[in-house]
Amino acid sequence: MKANNGKIFVQIPAYRDSQLVATIDSLFDNAVAPENLNVWICWQHAKSETLPARIHSHKNIQILDFDHRDSQGVGWARHQLQQQWAGEQYSLLIDSHLRFSPGWDDYLIKTMLALKKVGHKKPIISTLPPSFFNPQTYPEERINYPTKIYPKPYEQGMLIRFYANYLPFPDWLSSAVPAQFIAMGFFFSEGTFNKEIPIDPNIYFFGDDITTALRAYRHGYDFFHPHKTIAWHLYDRKTRTPHWNDHKDWNDLNNKSYERVKRILSGVDIKEFPAGKIRTHKSFEKFIGRELLSNV
Repeated sequence: MKANNGKIFVQIPAYRDSQLVATIDSLFDNAVAPENLNVWICWQHAKSETLPARIHSHKNIQILDFDHRDSQGVGWARHQLQQQWAGEQYSLLIDSHLRFSPGWDDYLIKTMLALKKVGHKKPIISTLPPSFFNPQTYPEERINYPTKIYPKPYEQGMLIRFYANYLPFPDWLSSAVPAQFIAMGFFFSEGTFNKEIPIDPNIYFFGDDITTALRAYRHGYDFFHPHKTIAWHLYDRKTRTPHWNDHKDWNDLNNKSYERVKRILSGVDIKEFPAGKIRTHKSFEKFIGRELLSNV
């Protein structure tokens, strides 16, 4: 598929999130080239939840409209969106509760080109953005430091949870920071990623970051964090309804998902979602400095 030069395929899975509209507005308002954004939203909502007419009629926005009761989790939603890639040169997958800094698109594209210029054939720029705390008073009290992703302790014997810590001396940084991990809530790549690394719809929630990182690394991708703050994330869930609050079978979905994640982290290659052969499973564990499955 021929790339559309400069276009960004933006994917936003949104589950009953009151911050979706503000996220979309911030995305467009702070872009240097908003006309180059092709935004797709997997809108999972109750009948009482609506979007303004200007969102529905926006020429750069397409909506996959789902009753929230039909949703099967975040992996499922991301998979629905990924199928809509139409050859855009770049791809951005984000959460639905973000705010953006001015020029975020220009920064990501220039950083991607710089990384490729110094020999990284397939860079990924990803982050757990720093926090903002109150949509009503934003931008007050937001954290203005770029972050690096670190792993939390093993859960059920798997390395599947992560946290962000602030990069020291950010004013001294002049280029993207090498990373060992990625976050699917802010994930920038070339558009061809959407064909090479299909997102697994069977992963319910936790486990998507690490399994995607493993597969991408094995396909030859290199990971980086932004060296500037280009977005902020609302981590407080009070402004949205988590999927597990609505779905009585969420625990079954999560248990099946964890079984699948464990298989992938143990080195099993699933045909529809191949691991990649450029690098090995063991080399990824060496790269991140720990085993994917705990021996304890």
